[in-house]
Amino acid sequence: METIVRFGPGARLVGILSGAGLPADAPVLVLPNAGLVPRAGPFRLHVQLANRLAACGLRAFRFDLPGVGESARDAGLDYREATLAALDYLQANLRCTRFAVGGVCSAADLGWIAALSNDRVAGVMMLDGMCYAGPWYRFARVAAALRRGPRHWFGVATRRLLRRNRTRESNRPMDIRNWPPLDRARTQMKALLARGVRFLCIYSGGVGDYFLDTRQFGWTFGASAASDPNVKLHHWPDCDHTYFARVHRERLLQTVITWLMEDVFPASAPQERPGAVAPPLEHEPMA
Repeated sequence: METIVRFGPGARLVGILSGAGLPADAPVLVLPNAGLVPRAGPFRLHVQLANRLAACGLRAFRFDLPGVGESARDAGLDYREATLAALDYLQANLRCTRFAVGGVCSAADLGWIAALSNDRVAGVMMLDGMCYAGPWYRFARVAAALRRGPRHWFGVATRRLLRRNRTRESNRPMDIRNWPPLDRARTQMKALLARGVRFLCIYSGGVGDYFLDTRQFGWTFGASAASDPNVKLHHWPDCDHTYFARVHRERLLQTVITWLMEDVFPASAPQERPGAVAPPLEHEPMA
């Protein structure tokens, strides 16, 4: 069962809650829309994920941020505040106190920000999320160039000369997506892991402009973070940024569900949580 939910100041933000008939304490995966793609997700990824999770006894709440889809641009909240408003609404109406938050690209960044802002966030799903290039990225680029032969080397050298006078860091993801400075990111990750937050970090081939080697993760967040059991790290260079191919979406869906059931909410399997049904929400029923 899915229901339309209106929340935030003046109920100007819109989301879809799946699994509304599940027990009152069933956890929730909160999915902000990714970029300018509305709440259904790229190629309806969020819809498919929500349906799978409902069958596993978990809810999903996919919603439109201000100015996207059906949420008003003048909702009076920025993206961070809108995400926290979603958590407030779900806790007030579902009595849920633990959430996982995240998604693809900018939604991954919001999962990180929400975890820093609120202790209710127990899991962060970072699909093509934050990571800095560093020496391992440069090593991977050089190694790839060497494998391609002299003709490719000449092309690389030419392109470097042509852009030599440009600002080196212009249009880098860390600028466009407002990532924190490297030292602060390391400190923040350390604090989140100390709090017990679980991470699912998947980097696709669609972010080859900043991620090419899994060792970049340890360089960015620290060796202890890369080896922490609360971090699940994957590099899928065969996948694109939006998981266009069905086989790639299926791999992602299975990985996310396993992570949620085994790492973030391991005690929430339906057979283990036979509790009361959640109270009714103040919402509009979906057709």
